[in-house]
Amino acid sequence: MSLKLNVPTLKNSESAQDITEAIAAVDPTAKVKVDVKSRTVTVDAADANTPVASEESIKQAITASGHSIKD
Repeated sequence: MSLKLNVPTLKNSESAQDITEAIAAVDPTAKVKVDVKSRTVTVDAADANTPVASEESIKQAITASGHSIKD
């Protein structure tokens, strides 16, 4: 599963690190790619045999770190 989210509050590398750490807390095996310029966060499973956390839990982790998600 690949999940791509638009995070308009993503402003700099510090924000990117906060989001990455928040997602790692709910899914330590997830591959997280943060693009500050386009303000997107992409979350992928580590491999085909490893499920990624639910979309809802990832969104909750991002909002709990002080960021918003635009649908």
